[in-house]
Amino acid sequence: MAAIISVGLTGLGPPAAVAADRERPAGAVDIHWPRLHNPILGYADRATKDPAVIRAGDRFVALFSSVDTSGRWRIGIATSRDLTQWSGRRFFPHDPRVEGEASPDVVRAPNGRFVVTFQSFVHDAGGAQAKLWYRTTRDFRSFSGPHRLGLELHPAAADRVIDPALVWSPAGLLLGYKVGLPDGQQAFELARSRSGSLDGPWTVVGRPDIRVLGDTIENYQFLHLDGRFELLATSNTLDRPYLFDLAGDVHDPRGWLHWSPGRQLVVPQEAWNPGRGLTGATYEHANCAFVVDRRRIDGWVYLVYADAPELTSFGGAGHDSLGIARSRDLVQWSVPPGQ
Repeated sequence: MAAIISVGLTGLGPPAAVAADRERPAGAVDIHWPRLHNPILGYADRATKDPAVIRAGDRFVALFSSVDTSGRWRIGIATSRDLTQWSGRRFFPHDPRVEGEASPDVVRAPNGRFVVTFQSFVHDAGGAQAKLWYRTTRDFRSFSGPHRLGLELHPAAADRVIDPALVWSPAGLLLGYKVGLPDGQQAFELARSRSGSLDGPWTVVGRPDIRVLGDTIENYQFLHLDGRFELLATSNTLDRPYLFDLAGDVHDPRGWLHWSPGRQLVVPQEAWNPGRGLTGATYEHANCAFVVDRRRIDGWVYLVYADAPELTSFGGAGHDSLGIARSRDLVQWSVPPGQ
């Protein structure tokens, strides 16, 4: 479930590094809001969800879960200069050791490389439950090989671990993820790399004190906004976006277990998604959201999210496409005027 130069501040590190990375990159193209219309990205032959949209050079890069009509999952990649016209869809490298890949998140490491974290979906080869992985890249065209992420945290074949998100924080390199089976108890959990390396060793810090609608959260994006660390996540019940402020000591790993009560981000639902009933049950709206912060460029924070009018097609994923909204204060959200 959130990253680089001037956009999405997931995991960029201490505030000084964040400020430097939010300057306008050479050749950057503005988002022409009046020309946008929702959905901004979607495909007739595949569901498109779990977006992570970042800036790389003079283009936006969108990574997303891409699901075919048989319910097979891959990670799709598309690029755009201004979010109106997109390149052809291509796919993240597939690892034959796993059934599929899903739920990408992207962070920029201190060495300048981008780290794409993801989960195997639905099962690893041999019937084991989903586990966490990462690859690195400089250009989103060539990638490192796949590496296990935090395997020592929940190593048993029956342990299901999904939705990884990283943050290089004043408390060290932290990893958020969801643990638990879909039909059992699930929890948001936090771990820390003792060495500061992606390869660990990793130790569990604990389970943050977050409950939404009596349940846990998923699809995480760590943010650094206005001098504060925040967390964007989706409620496990009803699949709605919530924003949390870090309430604990930013320098203490256990301080990252304490967060403010969540505030739901209310995004207008448009006619292109006629879904009705209960979100997460009969349709999806503003699911798996991802923040793109461009306030130093054009004064706006953008939210990219997945909408589906039903949840029966594409192996039960629903025919999701990606929408976008924007806000100046992360409270009032508007959608594009274009048709």
